[in-house]
Amino acid sequence: MKRNRLIPLSLVVSALASGTILADEHSQSKIDNLESRLNALQKQVDSNNLDSESKLHLSGYSNVDFIAGSDNQEDGFTNARFAPIFHFQFSDRVLFEGELEIETDKDGETEVVVEYSTIDLILNDYVALVAGKFLSPIGQFRQNVHPSWINKLPTAPVGFGHGGAAPLSDLGLQLRGGIPLNGSMRANYATYVSNGPTLLVDGHGSDVEMEMETEAATSNSDGNMVYGGRFGFLPIPAIELGLSGAVGKIGVAEGHAVSELAAGEPDRDYTVIGVDAIYNWSTLQLRGELIQQSVGSDSGSTIADGAAAADLDFTTWYVQAAYRLPDTKWEGVVRYGDLDTPNEDANRSQWSAGINYLFANNVIIKAAYTVDNFDASGIDEDNRVNVQLAYGF
Repeated sequence: MKRNRLIPLSLVVSALASGTILADEHSQSKIDNLESRLNALQKQVDSNNLDSESKLHLSGYSNVDFIAGSDNQEDGFTNARFAPIFHFQFSDRVLFEGELEIETDKDGETEVVVEYSTIDLILNDYVALVAGKFLSPIGQFRQNVHPSWINKLPTAPVGFGHGGAAPLSDLGLQLRGGIPLNGSMRANYATYVSNGPTLLVDGHGSDVEMEMETEAATSNSDGNMVYGGRFGFLPIPAIELGLSGAVGKIGVAEGHAVSELAAGEPDRDYTVIGVDAIYNWSTLQLRGELIQQSVGSDSGSTIADGAAAADLDFTTWYVQAAYRLPDTKWEGVVRYGDLDTPNEDANRSQWSAGINYLFANNVIIKAAYTVDNFDASGIDEDNRVNVQLAYGF
């Protein structure tokens, strides 16, 4: 593509050099110099690995967060994140995409995490093969809404982050695509096989914490795979209804090491179900989502004094409404959600109400008041104000 743009310029140089436009020696010297530079540029293009069939694109997002009034955290700036997203495409059939998440931690150190990294093979107009670490296709929020400039509130819904109930990412293979149906109706789908999550159990007696570790890992100590996917249906372009699910086996680890399963603990049955919906009308957006991860019982379990022997459910859901005042840059958002897990201290309902100001569609400042009401009787509710400036590029 670059070479094609150089050819007309070369023709102009030849025309100028022929004397049909300019004939004086001074002009001829300039023409010779221009032609020399064009030839050098052409050689550089020819030797570049980015040939005419390759395209490199950089996008991503950044955000800065502030919190005030919390009973559990000190007032102050809590996050500075830079998340570049790389796309490298060869012809119309091969695409690499990857996201790095770079942020400052509590100790002032810089953390770098691979959010996802995949090689995508476009098999035809309706299906792509995705290989690598990919965001979980279970539900909508994780794969489509989690970037800070897209999320309408400064925080993720309760249960949709680390230590929650919604899967985060997978390492494996995925087939995904879209299907045109009758008229304006559309459908999309994703089906995958991956290493699967791990149940982490820590503590003894009445002080036991159980967590689903659903961040993709290169270890697969139980040797089992998880199979799942999502099907989305758009009866009209403004509405999407989604159904998700996964099944498989899950290993149990004592402590926090995903790669080291507890001795003598058999694999447990693992299932996921999820439903989601989104509706867009003018400047109004409504969305909701429910996800439940379940781990089957094991009567012979001795880990954490047998506290993890029963059926275990990790459930989260939320509903959200956002409305942008027509012909203004102001937007209001409300969200209500709930998290229910085997860990009583973590279970809570949460509501948030926020106001956004959009400098542009990809530059937004958000301020929200959030209340967490914990289920455990000994934990007071947490009230706080979150402010976030987010930029998508």
